Amino acid sequence: MIYRKVIYFIASPFCRRDYDRFGVDIVKDNGFDIEVWDLTPILDEEAYKVTKVPDPVDYEYTNCRLFLNKVNLYKQIREIDSNSLVITMFGIDYKTYFIYKELLKSDISYALFHANTIPLHTNTRSSYSTGYKNRLFLLFNKIKTINIYKFRKVIFESISKHLLKIQPPAFILAGGSKTIDNYKPPIGEKTKIIWGHTLDYDLYLDDLRRSSTSVFKNKEYAVFIDGYWPFYTDYVRMKVRSPVSPEQYYPLLCKFFSDVEKETGFEVIIAAHPRSNYNEHPDYFSGRKAIRGKTRELIRDSKLVLMHYSTSLNFAVLYNKPVIFFTTDQMERFNMDANYIRSYSSELNKNFINISGNYKIDWQEELKIDDKSYDDYREKYIKRRNTKEKYFWEIVVDEVKKL
Repeated sequence: MIYRKVIYFIASPFCRRDYDRFGVDIVKDNGFDIEVWDLTPILDEEAYKVTKVPDPVDYEYTNCRLFLNKVNLYKQIREIDSNSLVITMFGIDYKTYFIYKELLKSDISYALFHANTIPLHTNTRSSYSTGYKNRLFLLFNKIKTINIYKFRKVIFESISKHLLKIQPPAFILAGGSKTIDNYKPPIGEKTKIIWGHTLDYDLYLDDLRRSSTSVFKNKEYAVFIDGYWPFYTDYVRMKVRSPVSPEQYYPLLCKFFSDVEKETGFEVIIAAHPRSNYNEHPDYFSGRKAIRGKTRELIRDSKLVLMHYSTSLNFAVLYNKPVIFFTTDQMERFNMDANYIRSYSSELNKNFINISGNYKIDWQEELKIDDKSYDDYREKYIKRRNTKEKYFWEIVVDEVKKL
């Protein structure tokens, strides 16, 4: 099959950061026509209404099309040329299943993006491979404390994928070695797995190839990886309130940061979440610098990384930075966040701190790095050993053009 057009299907409002991360210019420069289909209003209307990206792009300039209803989407899918490759930038779940069914009906080739592999938290591991009785046991166990979002998600995940009759993708775009184990995508006889790396690794490659300057010269600091928790739109997608309130969360953070600064001498700087809009809020960080769009550089030049959990852990691992994981009482009451903190910290053989109560930090221990755990994390979640040292989308284009 010779592909002439690439169509990205995305599930969150398109922004400049996504334009770069999705390698639009790289794919375009390799001779492909490009379209981006923003399906956010269909997949999650509420999230679409409340999400305001800080770095919007001109949809017309980037050839991005916004779809507001399924009727129009179905019509346009049926008109996709057979020489087009759809790249779905979201997984297969109860919300997106209808899209994969429509691709099957229209016999359209697609690539399933799963390169940004993350640790799974223990109580929500996929049960596709377990026996029938075990799946039922897990299902009813989870239903006890579940909202409608979780209920639908659990039901969907408890069905074996071969029963869903989803057309296997032409390509699976994979990252670390855990990609297939964690996501269990449908794989057919003709499915080609393209082993690349997490998209964060492209930024790391950029840093290796170009002489980039420090954000703060001659400054010893710790960096906090902001999750924008009280206002994060993913909670809207899940139909739940944020587990943390700004009135409790930010004062607690600032007290913790003051303790870190006093005990280490490091100034705490905030790596603001990419979709944050702190200019619309009060000064939540008590005068501390909050910088958006420089997370990699801030981690690279820091002495210490502070986080709950975040995919930005990739940069801490790549640059060999010590990490302190921490939680709060409010976050502990929300199982998903609590379990992710446990999973991420355990991957690096670390404990975590609850900053809501009394805590004491053993700095000699916390500033150590477990080299084996860091190497394992890189292999499992960032990049397999001996894969190409090229930008992710260059690797993808090379493999697609071979067919």
